[in-house]
Amino acid sequence: MCFSLEAKKHTLRLLHHNVAIVSSGKDKDAVGATVTWFTQSSFEPPLVTMAVKADSRLYAAIHANRNLIISLVNKSDKGLAGAFFIPGTWDGNTFGGFPAIVHALGGAIINTSPAWLACEVKTIVEEGDHHIIISEIVDSGINQEEQLAMCLSETGWHYGG
Repeated sequence: MCFSLEAKKHTLRLLHHNVAIVSSGKDKDAVGATVTWFTQSSFEPPLVTMAVKADSRLYAAIHANRNLIISLVNKSDKGLAGAFFIPGTWDGNTFGGFPAIVHALGGAIINTSPAWLACEVKTIVEEGDHHIIISEIVDSGINQEEQLAMCLSETGWHYGG
């Protein structure tokens, strides 16, 4: 059986993914990066599942700390999403150059995020170049209820395939 690499890439890029800044770690060890491969995976308990590049600083922080913060990116804020293609850290009251507050677990809640989730890692599946992280939601908040979250398919950017 032979399959088309172009068809596979095209089809995978049709899958919808939100864009978020995911962070983990405390103080000078905190790191955050743009993540686009995540979804809700259970109602009870409330779980989210995401894929994070296995050789990234973010993955190392999540693996060490066993928790993470997901700050959804506002639908119109490509500047925020793009800034975290290079991992961000704390500098005073900013995280990666953006106003943020520290969550009790560590990591950052980005002030302009429409909403956020704080999660404790339950399982990490170490397969492929991106490892699968399954986390339980333990806290959440709304910063801007009227704002919509960004979807990767709406940005013109492509990650995957």
